[in-house]
Amino acid sequence: MNALALKNLETDDLLPPRRAANAYLTEIRYELTRTLRNPALAIPMMVLPVGLYLLFAVLLFGDAIAKDPAVGIFFFAGFAVLGVTMPALFTISSSLAVEREMGLMKLKRAQPAPAGGWLVAKLTAGVLFSALAYLPMAVAAVVTGKLPLSGMQVAAMSAALIAGTIPFCALGLMVGALVKGSAAPGYANLIYLPGCYLSGLFFPLPQSMHWQTALWPQFHVSQLAMHAAGLQKFQFIPVTMAVATLIGFTALFSAVALWRLARKG
Repeated sequence: MNALALKNLETDDLLPPRRAANAYLTEIRYELTRTLRNPALAIPMMVLPVGLYLLFAVLLFGDAIAKDPAVGIFFFAGFAVLGVTMPALFTISSSLAVEREMGLMKLKRAQPAPAGGWLVAKLTAGVLFSALAYLPMAVAAVVTGKLPLSGMQVAAMSAALIAGTIPFCALGLMVGALVKGSAAPGYANLIYLPGCYLSGLFFPLPQSMHWQTALWPQFHVSQLAMHAAGLQKFQFIPVTMAVATLIGFTALFSAVALWRLARKG
């Protein structure tokens, strides 16, 4: 009987492509539904970035942006980075920490499902919610005339920003794998908020602080956006360096998360 069970497990791991695709899609659908059913987490991440952007870029600094269009692009890039990276980090870190604490990760490994289904689902949910948070901000910037770029430049900038969510998905995995569910939002904020300010995301930093900006993923995502928009005034490093650094961050965060999950579940 044990031999038969082992044989069944081995054959279940080799799912036909159609069944494997259905398994991944089911996992993704459940992950998206779970996040949407938590409005205390979903709504602030959707509303806060566009609200802050409209407050600063339209109401407070609208005249400065009218005089210097580059300032408008700088403001948009800063708040867009905030908008796309928050959902990627917070949705994944909170959900993974709670599931791990409840023992659901061990249960998932025991189920006859693709081993990486939960990982694909969380990454997909993180990227999709980031895109949903970014979309109203992009529409608001174009409608109000605060983003003086061509359609191709806006598309390229949007693609760069969405791609920049991947390192923050990996960071969310690392936080969720290391801390308890109740502590995950606090630790995520502790890591995330200093990076938003110390990376020069919203305002130029003094010369004495420039050395540390490259330590924050937000800086490199912002640089990707600046290169995609063709705004040379705020390009501080080559695009290849920004891409390589973000890949390095992704590999590091993912390695720590998977190592921790392999040891503790």
